[in-house]
Amino acid sequence: MSKKAVALISGGLDSVLAARVVMEQGFTITGLYFSSAFSKSFGNEEATPAARVAKSIGIELRVLDMGQEYIDVIRNPKHGYGRHINPCIDCKIFMLTKAKEIMNELEAPFIVTGEVLGQRPMSQRRDTLHLIERDAGLKGMVLRPLSAKHLPPTKAEEEGIVDGEKLLDISGRSRNVQLHLAGQYGITGFSAPAGGCLLTEEHFAERLRDLFTHNPSVTPADIRLLTLGRHFRLESGEKVVLGRDNRENNTIISLEGPGFHLFLPHDFPGPVAIMTAKPSDVEKHTVGRLMLKYSKELPGKARSIRYGPKIFAPEERAEEQASRPIKVGSGA
Repeated sequence: MSKKAVALISGGLDSVLAARVVMEQGFTITGLYFSSAFSKSFGNEEATPAARVAKSIGIELRVLDMGQEYIDVIRNPKHGYGRHINPCIDCKIFMLTKAKEIMNELEAPFIVTGEVLGQRPMSQRRDTLHLIERDAGLKGMVLRPLSAKHLPPTKAEEEGIVDGEKLLDISGRSRNVQLHLAGQYGITGFSAPAGGCLLTEEHFAERLRDLFTHNPSVTPADIRLLTLGRHFRLESGEKVVLGRDNRENNTIISLEGPGFHLFLPHDFPGPVAIMTAKPSDVEKHTVGRLMLKYSKELPGKARSIRYGPKIFAPEERAEEQASRPIKVGSGA
């Protein structure tokens, strides 16, 4: 039987520790990191905590793009949301289903995860752990080394491929045992618990719910825009986003393309704006007024806006003409 295994690596301590425990029994681990637009490190995967911890224990790390299919899972989760808009059960089923393909490719007998019994109230209960592997088509093939002694033996344990006596009996929310083992194994660079998932953050959840309400189809570019700037809805239902600093301005500029219409401050320092549809004449001035509102006044100097090849000075009461824009989510 193959001495290979596939491990889900999030960048947190539990997942890399689980992989390291299995390595103690002579297994070659292939780590899988799932990249999505809902991750804070999206687009910079080489610098993620997952990449750091994989390097610290000397394993290969494959990056898998969750793509459009995952956005559809987030929009309509079979098993519901957590506190905000985080469908943790459906997310884990999705990842394990994709990991199963790599497991079969490598002819590995099981998948390793860092789940700890009782650590998460929604996705790490005993009944939920069973449901997740069942719905992923992996009954008996998901090894959870950190809590293995509290759980039914996997096929790998029953067949003697893995020595269950060398696995652990961690449960609950305390992380003292994991931190001790991290020091013992020399594991560094891991992220804070749940620190990389935007779906668990209140302000992002507000913006995502608003997006799902107004947009029948949502793309990764739409999701990326949620992480930037100040958001406003116009009376038409279209969205305007303003950058809050040079970094956000540059990122917003990079998103210009079909479905994203860019406004630039022409003769003053201020926010870049992007709108999710071609603006009407009134909306152009509304966007311009928002840009002026969030920039510093220059005494004695008029300020104008560039939209495409045209330059215009926003009309004074354009905000009221297009109905007062509604701010979406938090953002200073």
